[in-house]
Amino acid sequence: MKKKFIKRGTLFLLLPFLLLASSLFIADGRTDPYYIRFTTPKQNNMIVGSSRAAQGILPSAIDSILNKGGYHTTMFNYAFTINQSPYGPTYYESIKNKLNENAKNGIFIVTVDPWTLYLKEEKENNKIIFPEDNLSLGKIKCVDCHPNFDYLLYSYSSPLLMIWMTKLLRILNLEGKESLYLHNDGWLEVSVGMDSTEVQKRIRKKIKDLENEYPSAPDFHLSSDRIYYLNKIIEFFRKHGEVFLVRIPVHEKIKDIENKVCPQFDSLMNDIARKNSVDYLNFINDSTIYEFTDGNHLYKDSGHKLSEKIGEFILNKQLQDNFEETMGSF
Repeated sequence: MKKKFIKRGTLFLLLPFLLLASSLFIADGRTDPYYIRFTTPKQNNMIVGSSRAAQGILPSAIDSILNKGGYHTTMFNYAFTINQSPYGPTYYESIKNKLNENAKNGIFIVTVDPWTLYLKEEKENNKIIFPEDNLSLGKIKCVDCHPNFDYLLYSYSSPLLMIWMTKLLRILNLEGKESLYLHNDGWLEVSVGMDSTEVQKRIRKKIKDLENEYPSAPDFHLSSDRIYYLNKIIEFFRKHGEVFLVRIPVHEKIKDIENKVCPQFDSLMNDIARKNSVDYLNFINDSTIYEFTDGNHLYKDSGHKLSEKIGEFILNKQLQDNFEETMGSF
C-alpha cells in the first residue's frame, strides 16, 4: 500500500513538470504572435516593419504573383510591432541574423510609417535608450532555433501551461470568433468580427489611443537615429537583392493624424528612396478601397489584395529590368 501511495504521489508531482516540459515542444503558430518567426530557417527574401506589415502583407500572395511570372520566390514576413520592431540597432541586428548570409537576387520589402521612425527620447550616460532593446528581438539572439527554448522561457509572456490550454481549446473548437494564427511564412492572420458596429468601435478606440499617446508627448519626435538605421537596413538588403520601400494604407482619420504628426514623411521617404536607388510604393491615399480591422491594420482579405498589387509591381519591375539588361547586351 505504501509503495502504491509513493508511486501515485510521484506521478502526481511529475505530471505538472511533464506538462511544462512537453509544452516547449508543442508550441506553434497559435502560441503567440511572434514565436514561429524565431523558429523558422534563415531566409533569402524578407518583409520587415511593424504590425501593419505583419498583418497586411501576405508572403503567399506575393509568391503566387511572382511565380506565375517565372520568378520562384519564397517571401518571409519578419515584421513585428511598433514596440518590438521600430527601426533601430535591435531590429537591424535581428534582421542580419535572420537573413541567409549567402542570399542573392532576393526581394526585400521594407514597410514604413511615422511610428517606426519616432522615438520618445531618453538617455542614460549620454547614450540614447531604445526601449525595444529589452523586448524579444533584443533578448533572443537565435532566430532560427526549433524549438526555441530561449524564447519560450524568457520572452513568452504567458505561463507555459497556456500553450497546452491554447491547443486544447483548438482541439475542442472553443477558440471563439477572434483568434491569431502566425503562419510558417511569418504572416499573422487576425480573425475578428467585421460587423460594421464592431469595426467602428475599434477604429474610434485606435484613433483615441493615437491622439492621446503620441502627438501630445513633447519629447516624442522623428528620430535621426531611427532614420539612420532604416538606411542601414536598406543598404544591407541591397547587397543581397532588390529593395522596395512600401507605405501601407490606413483609415482616413489615422492618415490625418500621421499627416499632422509628420507632414514631411512622404517627402522624407522619397528622398531615402532616391538616395538608395529603390522604389517607394506609397499606398497611403488608397484607404477607401480597403477594409481595416481597427483603422490601423488591414483586414486579411484586403491584405491579400494589397499584397497582390505589390507582387505585380515587383514582377513588372523585374521583367523591365531583365528586358533592359537583354537589350543592353546587343
